[in-house]
Amino acid sequence: MNIFKRILKIYFISFIFFTSYFSFRIVYADSVDINVYSSRFIFSINEAIEQSVLILENPSRLVIDFKNIDKFIKNNIDYKYIKDIRASKQKDVSRLVFDINFIPNNVKVTRVYSVFKDKINLVVDLRVFKKKNISKKNITVVIDPGHGGADPGAVRGNIKEKKLTLNAAKILKKKLELKGFDVILTRNKDVFISLRNRVRLARKFSGDLFISLHADSTKNRKTKGTSIYSLSEKASDRLAKELADRENKSDLIGGINLEEVEKDVSDILIDLSRRETKNSSIEFAELFVLIFEKNDIKLLRRPHRQAGFAVLKAPDIPSVLIEMGFMSNNSDLEKLSNKKYLEKLMRQIGLVIEKYFLDNPK
Repeated sequence: MNIFKRILKIYFISFIFFTSYFSFRIVYADSVDINVYSSRFIFSINEAIEQSVLILENPSRLVIDFKNIDKFIKNNIDYKYIKDIRASKQKDVSRLVFDINFIPNNVKVTRVYSVFKDKINLVVDLRVFKKKNISKKNITVVIDPGHGGADPGAVRGNIKEKKLTLNAAKILKKKLELKGFDVILTRNKDVFISLRNRVRLARKFSGDLFISLHADSTKNRKTKGTSIYSLSEKASDRLAKELADRENKSDLIGGINLEEVEKDVSDILIDLSRRETKNSSIEFAELFVLIFEKNDIKLLRRPHRQAGFAVLKAPDIPSVLIEMGFMSNNSDLEKLSNKKYLEKLMRQIGLVIEKYFLDNPK
């Protein structure tokens, strides 16, 4: 019995020691590494600690309070929007102050947590929203007519998908240019362009939105209607997976030019960029469905789906793939072969794009 009590006592003491040690490690951190890239501030911490983010006026300041921090380490600082950096400590609170040249009313602060290499990274984005007049040429939309050249896409009789997508892309280009957009086509004739190069073109021309147009076929000839796809490594359903597998002749994980950025920080930036781009793509897709439903355009059941389309993998450009309809369905094929219907369809897509940028100015 005494031996049993002794064992219990040892276990209890060990439990108290380890839980106390763990709690101490969670509460205290030695230092905070600071990286600033334009208006993005990244604070890398080796433990989870309490902190708060404030924006103060007159003068404009970004203030971060950290609890139980010994020191701040400046790693990479871009002074584009920063006038000065100051630090102070009072009791257990260390305050970091950035004097910034923003007007606070035009600043939005967001906080995102991501973990890389056992560090927790607090990311603060200071964004200046300057609403632009889209009647001027300052927004670039990249339209990608699916397939081309030796790759005809879906074929039904003498009708080829590559021809339908190019016709639609040219119509959409004209409509968008009349609205004041800059428009780039990944191809303007019957040529083959790899998926990798389609994305490269979009990034080369600093696209603000990438739209890939398609008109596939399925085994089920009853499947019909327009649909839109955003990126997800895991397909939302069987149809989405089949379409993505068919389209992905090559794969691409887009990169950001981070040659001068440390590996840990570049990982964070890529991760954040992908998250933001994915969210923007989803937002566009949801707006697309909403406007199409209001304008009585026949949509596929569950019209917004997700899959790992390689052509949608640019990490910094919102990207969607639009299935205009299915060539395997007689009704859809008849519509897609009709220029008036294509005009109507592209007009609706143009409305979605216009509405998207009005709600999300650059």
